[in-house]
Amino acid sequence: MKNADFRQPRLSVRARTLGPVLVVGATGAIGSEVVRALLERGADVRVFVRSPAKVAALPARVERVVGSLEDEAAVARAVRGARAAFYVSPHDAQDERLSETFVGACEREGVRLVFAGVHADGRTRAARALSRALYALLMPHYRGKFRLAERVRTCRADPVVLIPGNYYQNDDLCREQLLSGTYPLPLRGITRVDTRDVGDAAARALLDFSVPSGAYALTGPEALSGEQSAANWAAALGREVRHAPDIHVTDALLDAAYGGRKALDFQKSYRLLGRYAAKVTPRELRQTEFLLEREPRTHAQYARDTVAAWRREEREPVAL
Repeated sequence: MKNADFRQPRLSVRARTLGPVLVVGATGAIGSEVVRALLERGADVRVFVRSPAKVAALPARVERVVGSLEDEAAVARAVRGARAAFYVSPHDAQDERLSETFVGACEREGVRLVFAGVHADGRTRAARALSRALYALLMPHYRGKFRLAERVRTCRADPVVLIPGNYYQNDDLCREQLLSGTYPLPLRGITRVDTRDVGDAAARALLDFSVPSGAYALTGPEALSGEQSAANWAAALGREVRHAPDIHVTDALLDAAYGGRKALDFQKSYRLLGRYAAKVTPRELRQTEFLLEREPRTHAQYARDTVAAWRREEREPVAL
């Protein structure tokens, strides 16, 4: 596939080694999908975790490095000897400092860095600076995240920056409401993507060094409104589901699921998603298909898969 929008990779000797792939945030919504995708491809995987108990369910062949991003020595141990590393920044007041520790370690060790998060992309630094300034007006709570994404984009670790849309799997929070016939998330019309596709795309960039360094949008095949999302759930459930946007219900769902700064960041974001619409551009879809080497999953497919999983849960006997 022609991919003239991206820089050609600049690989160090160490980045070409066959060491394990490091995943930070392996228990999170995206990190867990990256681990799944890497294991499906037969890769050697190393995870960086605060507690081994959180990854007890992973296969024994997955290497565990215990530590936190606050501990520079632990970060250095985790990165050393890896062939590539995946990073998604936490929702933390120290986001930029923690990210700098990790990015610096990847640069020193010559380890390819694949990052997933919000990013204001553009063909030049000046264009990206202008985009960051504009986005910061709409999303002041993400100013630090935009800065750290640019730090990754321009680092010396052959970086690949993934820019995913709103996750289909955010709908998982609404299970009770969906089963009661309503879809409460306020979506005017936005790009959305399956977290499984984010995991697959990240695995490709982590394992295939022919993927050029640069920034890549990750999206589903079409932009989705709340009404369209509700219609897909109605088809999957075989019953009426109407879009009943309610920011207060959304706030409560996010508080219950995440709490703290992450919930607050998401709550602010959903206020914007209910006001502004965006389309999937041909370029965004080309970038997604390039990394996946296939078409992205649809929201309708995600809804069907999720309903099937819910029904399997209902059929499984409760262990006593």
